[in-house]
Amino acid sequence: MYKPVDQRNAISIDEARKVIVDNIESVSLKTEKIPTTKANHRIIAEDIAAPHDFPTFRRSGYDGFAMLQSDLKNLPANLKVVGDIPAGADFDRPLVSGEAVRIMTGGYVPDGADIVVMLETTKMIDNDTVQITEIQKKDNITQIGDYFKQGDTLLAKNTEINPGGISLLSAFDVQEISVYKKPTIGIITTGSELLNPGEKIVNGKIFNSNGPMIRELCTENGADVISYTQIKDDPEALKNAVNDVLGKCDVIITDGGVSVGDFDIIADLAKSSEKLLFNKLEMRPGSVTTAFIYDQTLFFGLSGNPGACFTGFYLYVEYALRLMQHQASRCLECLGTLNAEYTKTNMYDRILRGQYSFKGNNIEIGRVGGDASGNLNNLQRATCMFEIPRGKSITPKGSVLKTWLLPFK
Repeated sequence: MYKPVDQRNAISIDEARKVIVDNIESVSLKTEKIPTTKANHRIIAEDIAAPHDFPTFRRSGYDGFAMLQSDLKNLPANLKVVGDIPAGADFDRPLVSGEAVRIMTGGYVPDGADIVVMLETTKMIDNDTVQITEIQKKDNITQIGDYFKQGDTLLAKNTEINPGGISLLSAFDVQEISVYKKPTIGIITTGSELLNPGEKIVNGKIFNSNGPMIRELCTENGADVISYTQIKDDPEALKNAVNDVLGKCDVIITDGGVSVGDFDIIADLAKSSEKLLFNKLEMRPGSVTTAFIYDQTLFFGLSGNPGACFTGFYLYVEYALRLMQHQASRCLECLGTLNAEYTKTNMYDRILRGQYSFKGNNIEIGRVGGDASGNLNNLQRATCMFEIPRGKSITPKGSVLKTWLLPFK
């Protein structure tokens, strides 16, 4: 019979996350060049500098008339309209005293002109004469380089680019940028009790719900799942599954096989790893969540219980995936106020799935659905997780608790 790993040393959630931080460099990501238009939500790997001043020409801030301020000393002033400059048009000579040119917002302000008078404060006397009757405090001209000078940083290294950033880079015709490669993931779900989709339901068997969840959670967090395998509780099958993806993935996530029973296969695999990060946590559910580095690959062994799997992913896997991409976790850690008494006690900190709402200046938190680790009824509805501190006392209503607001909810 397959025997369990010899010893587990429990550490706290914070200690486990620090271990991840301290070791993430050994599995850091390489970079690649990609088209700017394909870079939404990718992480920039180097500072991007402005290749030129922006704007590159003096631009009008309003629809109106460009002219010389010296012609406006005595109002009303009548000026000859010598041209029309719509957006995108040029003007082939400087303006001189006594002249004005019709101009559109964003249009090129010709040399010689040093003010754009808004259309609303002008009056056409005839087809080629405009009258100005009001003094304007601003010149309404955006000067060359007003927004960016050549060499200014457009987007800094380690920025997660969004559509606004793509717009900015496109305005400078930056067509290609350097980004960190997406973490590549291999998922191995283990369990002799797992049915394949479409199989007949029989006693003792269940359908694989954790695998699809892990796959989508990885994708949501910027990773590429390149391998997805379901195997029975068999050391040789696990060894073969790992060898199939080892060297092809940055991260391998296993689900199941980490319990303290006779078939804790993942925990035993961790014994032979280059660096055991942790194999026991002072938390419920998911105390046997395991992490280690083997052959420069980061392994996570998540619990086969859905609630524990969900919790372990957000506290450790999501945390690591974001760090690998030089980003902070999207789980916003804060303090929440408990909306109802919680009576269960535990020797370890208990992480509950819940929902939150804003009540004035406070975040109110509460349970949603059951808190059993095998219960799936709140995985869809949970918008946060919060920590019930270990101890023998009940947790009263109004308690202020460590809370993680979940992303993508």
